This record gives sequence, C-alpha cells and structure tokens, in this order.
Amino acid sequence: MARTAYCKRCGKEVDAGEMCPFCGTRLGRNAAHAAWCVERIPVKDWMYWNSVMRLLLPGTLVILVLALLAEGLSGGIGAVEKLLSSAFPAVLGVLLATVLAVVFLILLFQGKELSDFVVDSRGVHETRYLPDPTPLKLILRMRRPVLSGEEDPRVVKLGERHIAWKDVARVQLWPEKCMALFYAPAWWLRIPVVCTPFSWEDTMDYVREKLGKKKKVSLPASLRAPGPAPARRRSAPARRFPEPEAEQLYMEELTAAEETPESPETQESDGADPLT
Repeated sequence: MARTAYCKRCGKEVDAGEMCPFCGTRLGRNAAHAAWCVERIPVKDWMYWNSVMRLLLPGTLVILVLALLAEGLSGGIGAVEKLLSSAFPAVLGVLLATVLAVVFLILLFQGKELSDFVVDSRGVHETRYLPDPTPLKLILRMRRPVLSGEEDPRVVKLGERHIAWKDVARVQLWPEKCMALFYAPAWWLRIPVVCTPFSWEDTMDYVREKLGKKKKVSLPASLRAPGPAPARRRSAPARRFPEPEAEQLYMEELTAAEETPESPETQESDGADPLT
C-alpha cells in the first residue's frame, strides 16, 4: 500500500500508525499520507501537451479575431471576406504547425522527469525532479546550465505544485490511466495526479474523505460520500376491529342484559322512602 507516515525523529517513511515502529515516537495526526513516485517522459505525456495547447490555441484564436476585427473596422465586410479568402489563414496555420514542431523537439530533448506525489490531510502536492541533468536539458527547461553549489549534480529539483482541499472546485478521473485531475477554479486545471495501481485506492479514499460531502465541489459519483439514510415516517397504528365471533357474542350479551326484568327486591328498594 502507498499510505505511510513520516517520522521526524527517524527522518524516514514508516508504516502508518500511532507510534513509530523504530523509535517509538508518537506520530502526529497529519503524519499519515499516500506518497509515490512516477517517471514521466514529456514528449509522450499528454498533460505536457495540454499545458502547451491551453496557451497556444487561445493565442492563435486571439490573433485571428484581432486581424478580422481590424479589417472589418477599416474596410467593412468586403475586407473581412477578402482576408479570409487570402493566404492569411494558411500562413497562420503554417505558423501554428511550426510552433508545434518546435515544441515537439523541445519536449523530445528534455528527457525524462520524476514526479513525487503526496496526498495527505492538507491537500495534494507534486514535486518534479530532473535526474542526470545536462546543460541542454537545463536550457530547454529555462534554467541555468550551471548547477549551483546547493544542487545535487545527480538530480535537480524543477518545481513544486500544491493545492489545498479547500481550494479544489472539481475533480475529474481517468480510471483506465490511473489519473486524477484537480481543478481550481472549476475550469482551470491545477494538478494532474498520475497514480500507480498501488496508490490509486488510497488517493481515492483521501478525496472521498475530504471532498465527498462538499456539495459545491464537482465530483464523479464514485467519490460522493453516502449520505444519511432518510428517516422513516412512523405510520399510525392500525385500528384493530373485534373479530366477527367476539363481536357477535358481545352483542348477544348486551341484548340479554337489556331484556332481563328487574327483581321485586330491586324495585321495592328503588321505590322505598329513604326516611323510613
């Protein structure tokens, strides 16, 4: 399982629990987390292309709209039709294809990366590393080709991304790829989390625990926490009617009591003067 805990005294990952199995130190409430590492190749990873397209496609659309607007204000509808029938759209398409080819080469020569993911009670965290850095790989990632004295020559930290549970507005799942996308706000992708088959269930448990009861967060049905069972309405007790035989017997006794004459002693006692 991917869920572990970090012992500050030992300085290493241990099995999740209340006590450290090595030094006996009591582990904090937030010590438990799900942590794993995956290797990613940018040129084959759609999430890298997705981050490029989210900037490239809107930029191309803005350029086209501005050109059409400028032609329309200066020459009217005829100028707009003339611009669309000219070589401008083709030139814009060639420029877009050229930029995509350059991006492909950049991602190809960047080499592989390592992504450390941590999901805990505070949120989702990602740390990216570059193993075996070279000057070319650093330049293609917009970093200085010379490593500083504080950096390990075998691995370079590229950056971190964090998102707290309270900031998550939408979660989208790709179970077939063990991928979870966290959005904040609901239309902007913040962190794509690439899980492993061993860390998928632990990650889903954290998401279900922290976000499953929040109605404002857009979640798949599988992540919704089950709500309380609806209270049952207490029905009025059924009116019990006497059985036919008991009712008939009761009516016969009542009729017999009414037809029985009073005894003479009872009549004399009823008609006697109380003073005598």
